[in-house]
Amino acid sequence: MTTLAHGLGGRSDLPLPLWLAVGGAALALLVSFLVLGAFWSSPRLGRPDAGRPLPPRLVRALDHRVTRTAARLLGGALLTALLAAAWAGPDDPARNPAPTWWYVWFWVGLVPLTLLLGAGAWRRLDPLRPLAALAGRALPRRPLPERVSNWPALAGLSAFLWLELVYDHSASPRAVAVFVTGYALVQVLAGARYGPAWFERAEAFGGYTALIGAASPLGRRADGTPVLRNPLDGLAGLPRTGATTRAVVLLLGSTAFDGLSRTPLWSDAVQGTGRAAYLLLGTAGLAGAVGAVALTYLLAVRLSLPYLRRSARPYAEFGHTLVPVMLGYTVAHYFSFALFQGQAGLLLAGDPLGRGWDLFGLAGRRIDYLLLPAGGIALVQVGAIVAGHLVGVIAAHDRSVALMPRRHARAGQYPMLAVMIGYTTAGIALLAGA
Repeated sequence: MTTLAHGLGGRSDLPLPLWLAVGGAALALLVSFLVLGAFWSSPRLGRPDAGRPLPPRLVRALDHRVTRTAARLLGGALLTALLAAAWAGPDDPARNPAPTWWYVWFWVGLVPLTLLLGAGAWRRLDPLRPLAALAGRALPRRPLPERVSNWPALAGLSAFLWLELVYDHSASPRAVAVFVTGYALVQVLAGARYGPAWFERAEAFGGYTALIGAASPLGRRADGTPVLRNPLDGLAGLPRTGATTRAVVLLLGSTAFDGLSRTPLWSDAVQGTGRAAYLLLGTAGLAGAVGAVALTYLLAVRLSLPYLRRSARPYAEFGHTLVPVMLGYTVAHYFSFALFQGQAGLLLAGDPLGRGWDLFGLAGRRIDYLLLPAGGIALVQVGAIVAGHLVGVIAAHDRSVALMPRRHARAGQYPMLAVMIGYTTAGIALLAGA
């Protein structure tokens, strides 16, 4: 697979000086904070009746058995194609589309798919659910213990992120084949044992899309009514639990490590090391980045404790405010990667098994279309980070005015605002390769 940076690739790609980009982003957050403090004095988000119900005909069409069956068949066909190419195709990422399909079309593609269609899109497409239901007929069912929480989902996400960001042969089609096959077997067996509860609480990509889906304009009220809503209402409706916070911190920290691993500082640190040392340093770096995000978040909440009402669950109350930040980083880091490498997946799809086929008449085509100049890519990436933090500031402000006495609402938000500005500064600097 072509090695393409997820970030800007260098300061020269920015259409304005780095200091100006960072300063402008920080100023935007400060101004938005002041405006919110002046005009947003009571909680407005997350009402039980938020959103406009979708037309009944559309709901019936989406919930129809034919629609559900077609989605399941499509998901099964895509998984089959991925595994066939990964196992039977050439073990060369330049000739095999499986790595691009997995890392770009699936992992990166889950973001726009879920933002546009809601968390239910992956639930409908997931081919492992029906396989688990079928296998469950031969196994005795057990209830999923509450103490399990979302730890299996975090373990699955951690394994995927390690494969993508740390493993030195992550682009190998066979590595993709082994991971996807092993993951599918675990999910089917666990789903057969614990039933649908496993996929709702403990499956990695289901948990990931649940977070993304909260920011989608399409969602469901607590009573299950499908609605068109303000995405901020969806974010405010996320369960305020440690499980939500842990998942967002893991994803945000992994994206920070992705940016860090593309800087000269990291390149100098790993240059000349053996494979074992490289993997060890990468694992430590990934864990350290996640830990740094967790510590800064916990510190911000800890400094806000004197201003919070005693009934609040502080460390879980603000986890949802990091979701738009995580999405902003994800778009920024993967945008150019998806734009360039995603096209390679289309060209390679014509000969997925390396047999000399040309199924779509694309043989010999070059990847030289649908491209943006470096300055345009840079603007999208910086804009995604700033937009994500602005939405995070709004979500945090709304939650703060609900949890803090009015006279302390502004002062109590200073620690979280400082963290948001710090994340913004670090994110833009990492994208620029600083």
